[in-house]
Amino acid sequence: MYLRQMETGDLGVLLDMAHVEEWSSDILEFELYHKLNPGGCFTSIADKKVVGGIMTFTYPNSGWIGNLIVNKKYRLKGFGKALFCRGLRHLSSLPTIFLCASPMAVGLYSQFGFRKVSNINRWEHRGMTLDLPEGNGNPELVLAMDSKYWHEDRSLMLSRMLTNRSYVFNEGAWLGFKQVDDHWTIGPWEANDKDSALDLIKVAVVDGNKQRILVDVPAQNTRAWDILTVMGFEVVGKTVLMCRGLLPDIAFGNIYGLASMGSKG
Repeated sequence: MYLRQMETGDLGVLLDMAHVEEWSSDILEFELYHKLNPGGCFTSIADKKVVGGIMTFTYPNSGWIGNLIVNKKYRLKGFGKALFCRGLRHLSSLPTIFLCASPMAVGLYSQFGFRKVSNINRWEHRGMTLDLPEGNGNPELVLAMDSKYWHEDRSLMLSRMLTNRSYVFNEGAWLGFKQVDDHWTIGPWEANDKDSALDLIKVAVVDGNKQRILVDVPAQNTRAWDILTVMGFEVVGKTVLMCRGLLPDIAFGNIYGLASMGSKG
């Protein structure tokens, strides 16, 4: 077994592994994060084939570890730990490192200095769809709002993400969405107040072809809980946002949906 930097040709193999685990990911997302940080994405090789991988992503003041996957046949053999340690070492110069962990993995990551920040609830709605917007976007509003609530400059990631994602906005909120295979994902979704967030999702979610809609929401945002419950969403899963180092003053009460079903905030 050895590790090397991830190559473009690895992405399809890793995505197939992710689909076995029922991740909500597509090749465009994997390609985006690989292009943004190719030197921080790593692949595990065994028996002359790709058996696992990990992606890291950096903002100016923080980094994220995500998309850690190992082929089922090669688990419990040290591949996952080796990938994680390599990704963590790549981000070690940053003051803050985030990841999203399964509840069962919280104890493991705690051994590496990570602490719990928030539960992230995955909400699902069945029987509705999302309406594609018309007209021009408002990137200035989007980037300003995101920077305000995350206390981080995420403009490079967001500007590229929105080239293959639709979004709607009003004066107090914006909401991105995308179709992934047989379902839709909402995110990012940020708002100054509950009314703006509610008005926006009411516009976006419409009667349709009975598809699933998914959104990952910080548990601290009780206003999002109220909105999604009224609209018929249900919590179907949970991950745990963890942090090592300095925790920025993130306004979780204004973050209604994360940007990715993986780990990029």
